[in-house]
Amino acid sequence: MPHEVLIVGGGFAGLSCARRLGRAPVRVTLVDRRNFHLFQPLLYQVATGGLSPANIAAPLRDVLKRQANTTVLLGEASALDLAARRLRLADGESLGWDTLVLATGAGHHYFGRPEWQRLAPGLKTVEDATEIRRRVLSAFEAAEREPDPRARAAWLTFVVVGGGPTGVELAGALGEIARHTLRRNFRRFDPAQARVLLVEGGARVLPSYPPDLSARAARSLAGLGVEVLTGARVADVREEGVSLERAGTRSEVAARVVLWAAGVAASPLGQALSLENLAKSQPYYDYAGANGWMLALLYDKSKDA
Repeated sequence: MPHEVLIVGGGFAGLSCARRLGRAPVRVTLVDRRNFHLFQPLLYQVATGGLSPANIAAPLRDVLKRQANTTVLLGEASALDLAARRLRLADGESLGWDTLVLATGAGHHYFGRPEWQRLAPGLKTVEDATEIRRRVLSAFEAAEREPDPRARAAWLTFVVVGGGPTGVELAGALGEIARHTLRRNFRRFDPAQARVLLVEGGARVLPSYPPDLSARAARSLAGLGVEVLTGARVADVREEGVSLERAGTRSEVAARVVLWAAGVAASPLGQALSLENLAKSQPYYDYAGANGWMLALLYDKSKDA
């Protein structure tokens, strides 16, 4: 029997692994709850209307169609049985493995405040992107119908929480929309009046990048009218806006659109696959986490003897 490799997740890690195994003497099964690979770095363009979802989605079957040893299955992983080496799917079916590659990615991290997710959506999926686009465009439409200047200002205030790559891209795209894309599209207000705030808890945006790149990004954002608030922390998120804490001072920002890009958390399946649980399992394992990805390889060394 050929060695069975089960890859869970068709993102960058899972798809790359499947492609590298294309000529290996193994049988590969890639399972994902979507039948397409999503190019997440450009999701912000979908969220701000620059691209359609089809522009950043590639069918997994088409990408891997020339690999005779690879099968793509549509299914949602629900649980792992490490002892039996079986992956349970949401529909009740199960898949076995000799080697398991878990590449289920990451979700949004709200730092113990899950109730904020409804008020401040993040950006990980096509659905997230289309929901953000709906909220942004609806805010401009609401501003056109709003006679009260203060209420209109709240509709035209956009708060992006998190100064990493996603937050910087979102904030910059919102500034571009307000000052260029929607120019002259409304009669009762100037879209350039929109206020875009980028809130970052650290000392600079793009903190994982070299300081000179952070400084360049901050200048580019300023050129698009984005206000960058560093050293600021979100204390609360409400329908009407956010509470910010900065240098020991708390302030209120009236904003009807709040977007979240402040952190990532392992997927539910990845969280269940703790190091403690892996250590208790009989198969040998290797475990690594980087850039929001969780990757685990589980196999039986005796089969290689």
